[in-house]
Amino acid sequence: MSAPPTEQIHPRSSGLDTLSDAEILRIFHGNQVEAARAVAKAAGALEKGAAAMAEAIRSGNRLVYAAAGSSGLQGMADGLEITPTFGVPISQIRILRAGGLEDMSRPKGHAEDNAEAARADADVIGAGDCVICLAASGNTTYPVTIMNIANERGAVTISISNNPDTLLLRDADIAVFLPTPPEVIAGSTRLGAGTAQKIALNMMSSLMGVRLGHVMDGLMVNVIANNEKLFRRAENIVMRITGCDRARAAGNLKRADGGVKEAVLLAEGAPDLETARNHLVRAEQNLRNARTFVKRQ
Repeated sequence: MSAPPTEQIHPRSSGLDTLSDAEILRIFHGNQVEAARAVAKAAGALEKGAAAMAEAIRSGNRLVYAAAGSSGLQGMADGLEITPTFGVPISQIRILRAGGLEDMSRPKGHAEDNAEAARADADVIGAGDCVICLAASGNTTYPVTIMNIANERGAVTISISNNPDTLLLRDADIAVFLPTPPEVIAGSTRLGAGTAQKIALNMMSSLMGVRLGHVMDGLMVNVIANNEKLFRRAENIVMRITGCDRARAAGNLKRADGGVKEAVLLAEGAPDLETARNHLVRAEQNLRNARTFVKRQ
């Protein structure tokens, strides 16, 4: 019986340690490029996944990422960036990682086989949540256990696996198969498989942000401006969309308590913050549509 793709030997790894540094790096880079290309084959599933994520957030439910090891790091990186990028409340994001999030400097490989811990961690999952379970192997106990519980509780499940015919792909509502090539360092899925997972997660969560109305013309119109750099970015966004000067942009952001969408509507003629917020509610938070309401005033 042949090994799964994530455990197979890459054809260019023979004699790897005898090559020059430059040659080794070229092989590593080529493997990463191959892994990135593999994501394109999952575009249809990623589109469905993004829609499910957006619906969960729109309905006031949660996104839950569940994984172990390197996949857990990819899930955590994606989940924790959603709030600052798209303004989704952190209360709607949950990160479940085998071994927990304490002392991340210590490897906890044994934790990925702990079904009891997975069942305990899954207590946060409820009906209507969107649960994203990922593992390069596709059969890791921790995310598989959580996905099964999520299915039972009426959550929508998305799975990501780099091997075909796995438990995660079989039982998920939305199965994302990333057919990455064997790793140059056999079994080290932090390399190509991890790259593909990160790209897939980035694509889904970014499309979710667009569909929630938090991106317009490639701009983060729902960014949380909680530091000097981001407040400057917020000013630039308001200026770019409305054509106003920096002083007016800053003034409207202050009137809007830092809300970029509201500041844009105020700059374009909304008489007060309450009216701006009402326009956004009517437009389901889509700034482009909310702007048409201001123009009709």
